[in-house]
Amino acid sequence: MEKVIFKRAALSAAVVAALVAPGMALAAQDMMSPDYGKSYSAFADDAKLTGGIFYFQRDRQRVEDPTMADPAGGKDPVRNPNAGRYKTNLSHATTQIALNFNSGYAWDMVGLDLGGFGAYDLSIDETNPVNQENEFSFAGNSWGNNYSDAAAAGGFSLSNAALKFKFLDGALTAKSGYTQLYVPGVIGVNWSYQPGTYRGGQIEGNIGGLYLTYAIADEYKAPWYKETQVFSRAKAWMDPFADENVIDYIHGIAARYTFENGTAVTGSFGQSEGYMDSYHFKLAHKFDVLGGLSTSYQFYGSETETYMKGGKEIETYDGMAWQQALTAAWNYQQYGFRLEGMWTKAEGAEGNYLPRLTRGYGNSQGANEIWWDSRSDWNNNNEKAVFAGVTRSLDDLVGAPGWAIGVSGAYGWDAESGDGKLKNGEEWAANFDVMYTVQDGKLKGTLFKLHFTDYNNKQDELGSWAYPNMFTSERDVKFHIIAPFTIM
Repeated sequence: MEKVIFKRAALSAAVVAALVAPGMALAAQDMMSPDYGKSYSAFADDAKLTGGIFYFQRDRQRVEDPTMADPAGGKDPVRNPNAGRYKTNLSHATTQIALNFNSGYAWDMVGLDLGGFGAYDLSIDETNPVNQENEFSFAGNSWGNNYSDAAAAGGFSLSNAALKFKFLDGALTAKSGYTQLYVPGVIGVNWSYQPGTYRGGQIEGNIGGLYLTYAIADEYKAPWYKETQVFSRAKAWMDPFADENVIDYIHGIAARYTFENGTAVTGSFGQSEGYMDSYHFKLAHKFDVLGGLSTSYQFYGSETETYMKGGKEIETYDGMAWQQALTAAWNYQQYGFRLEGMWTKAEGAEGNYLPRLTRGYGNSQGANEIWWDSRSDWNNNNEKAVFAGVTRSLDDLVGAPGWAIGVSGAYGWDAESGDGKLKNGEEWAANFDVMYTVQDGKLKGTLFKLHFTDYNNKQDELGSWAYPNMFTSERDVKFHIIAPFTIM
């Protein structure tokens, strides 16, 4: 164990030293110049203090599974007399407040970012354990330990505490500490209204049309945890911190080149130590038709290493698992349109594609761009899925700016279990949105949004998780209020 602790400490120290040492040397040289005091004052003069007040209310109903545990303790489940009926799955009203300080750059080189937030459940259905991890209040102190806490809780958490650096007139930037990392297609963060936080560092550079980045981290917390935790090959309930499950670090590298005609090509590689290699490719182009047609092809792929646990071989994927996607978006007058399609291959024990470098949800996060706000992830083995949506500004109809509505739908078919025993799974969803953004006054920029999803699993009689990432049918209502503010 001491060896592991030493490795993590050395990793963090190496990141900090690599990023800070050049800055310290340049700063020492600059201290003798007449402009030293003026340069230092930019740290405060260019600083910003911003924040937000947030409210989220949710009521999610889910069809009850057809079977339930044998009350006599036997091995065979018994028929659920309420099968097919909708039952409350999530019910809560949660508020958050966030505050973020972003300094300027002293000596035009080094700065500091600090941020944190508080969360509190105004109301919550404590009789249903699933509300513990509603993702907007705190499920516990850290991932993998939350189940012992047994209830959602309010409190405060640090989201950002990092040094930042820039060199070569901003062409090269870096940061290190508790911060958000983003490597296209392979490393990102979970979101509530606030972002997740890594313990690590990142360096980025822009040279003409070329963008390069590298990031590394040894711990992470989703925004519904208060403390960072090590990475794991296992899910939260599968002894995640046993020595054979612990991952010492994750890292990723990416390059993107944007041509003068707007075409952008991105390639990325990510890795979790001793467990997973992930690959990403994206080709994007904007055509000068239909008011500006933005298109992309995206590929996400992952391979996992087999490892031993309790004398048994564990293999998340059988060969390379992948997702491929085609996207298109365009605007016409008051209308905005989206059309997207996706195909997933994920043979093996997992049976669905994990958009991250670790196995358990909330233990890290990837940077998959495909998100349809339609409840399902549409990522079961062999599943094909399509999404279509349209939004419309109502300015011309209601006589006041800021109103918009949206309708969308998604359909997935050909889903299979990872072992191929179940096939031809189907699911679909319909969504409706109403949005209003305050246009002026003290509340300018405040967003009110109501979202409804009617999600349908065509195999409800099999129950949740018969297909690895497909729960029974749901009706989900979400109401958001997002009120940003600036202090300085």
